[in-house]
Amino acid sequence: MENLIKEHKEKFNKEPNIIGMFWNNPEQLIDNILKAIKDNKPYDEYELLTKEEQKAFNDGNLLF
Repeated sequence: MENLIKEHKEKFNKEPNIIGMFWNNPEQLIDNILKAIKDNKPYDEYELLTKEEQKAFNDGNLLF
């Protein structure tokens, strides 16, 4: 995982934004980051949330 994060950071000049959606499924997290690198789009779990979920997360009411 450390090398994957490093590869993401080298490509996008930032680490992937991991908020914990896939902590219970590390293989899925790895696949998601690899896909983001392949698709040339920085990985950001926050963007996977709906607007309502983003508001709940921002308010501290949505935890993973």
